[in-house]
Amino acid sequence: MSKELEDNIYRMCNPELIGLAKNRWLPENVQMAIAKHYYARAHWYLAENEGLKSSVRDYLWSDECNKGYSLKVTLISYGQYLDEPDKYRELYDRYPGAWTRSPWRMSHAFMGSRHYWTENLGQSATPVDVLHKIYNDRYDPKKINLKPENNSWYSGNPRYQLESLAKHPNLDLELAIKLSQCGLESVQRLGFDRIVELTKNKNNT
Repeated sequence: MSKELEDNIYRMCNPELIGLAKNRWLPENVQMAIAKHYYARAHWYLAENEGLKSSVRDYLWSDECNKGYSLKVTLISYGQYLDEPDKYRELYDRYPGAWTRSPWRMSHAFMGSRHYWTENLGQSATPVDVLHKIYNDRYDPKKINLKPENNSWYSGNPRYQLESLAKHPNLDLELAIKLSQCGLESVQRLGFDRIVELTKNKNNT
């Protein structure tokens, strides 16, 4: 049956491809056939699939499939690389311009977001060194423009992003201290709470 599906992927209409791409029990050969099909939207549904096979996942990540960042963001956001921190580093380092074009996508992938419409499984695995880069490069209030017109959710409101950083499970004491002194009251409260939590956990180990 799977060979028959694989052989007929090229015959399928877009809704049929999407339906297959969503199926958690799809065998690897059929997943790969969809990944190599030209229909990009089906690739997105594959990237979201919790049953995605590692070989297909890595093909979707590859430049052979797509050189852009959006599909890679989706793979990270849906937890496809929870055990591979270098993928997070690659996404962050390789696509700095994505923070200007799609700040909501990037912040959702690395930190999660209360303003996004999908669950994020991958943000919990963001390495702490990437969290530091995000703060230092993108959201340090001492370096960015905090005028109200630049603080909408769409443009990546620094307060929202800093609150997400302060709540991140991989936050370390150094970054918590920075957040507790950042100058934004709501963020400073969260940063101080994390200092107390992290200090308590350290003393109990």
